[in-house]
Amino acid sequence: MFKKISYSFAILFLSFQSLSAQSNAQAEKILSNILTDAKTNAIKTSFKLSISDKNNPQAQFSTGTFTIKGSKFVLEMDEMKVWFDGKTQWAYVQKNNEVSITEPSEKELSETNPMAILSGFKTKCTIRFSTKLKSSQNHNIEMLPKLKNQDITKIEVQVNKNSGNLFSIKLINKNGNSSILTLSNFQKDLKVSDNNFIFNSEKYKGLTINDLR
Repeated sequence: MFKKISYSFAILFLSFQSLSAQSNAQAEKILSNILTDAKTNAIKTSFKLSISDKNNPQAQFSTGTFTIKGSKFVLEMDEMKVWFDGKTQWAYVQKNNEVSITEPSEKELSETNPMAILSGFKTKCTIRFSTKLKSSQNHNIEMLPKLKNQDITKIEVQVNKNSGNLFSIKLINKNGNSSILTLSNFQKDLKVSDNNFIFNSEKYKGLTINDLR
């Protein structure tokens, strides 16, 4: 009798492991589909960024638009505009008529480009569906860094079930701070030239250039 019970538990355990592996594979495929969509044709979306400090209950907000094509992007906000062509980044501040030129690291890119967050951390994380967050409209996916002592301890991703569009990304830091990027007005399969991701200094007279490369 004991052997039969033990055998039954073993079957249940192996079945659970199999279902869990399938679930994790499906969650990873959902993220891969988002990255694939952005590789060939551009994506444009409005965004709202909320940054919370554990020592300051008042969150900071900013809004704007993203145009993303693979690793390239243009970020537009009221106070500044950022171009990135896959290597070089130009950050233009209108009120100063000033542009800063850099070659950002992977970590720096993950702070501005949602696709860089997903692609940069995809192979470095365990990806699974969340058991805590539930939604009838969105898939709720957790990305947990495999290596300990990372600045980011968890990434929570929401993807619309019907459209497959990225809805939000939440970064949780080990210091207790967090940031949430929420996307709306999603437009896919846009034809955008690569030149749109390069800053054209000729359009700005009296421009101050800070080349920090």
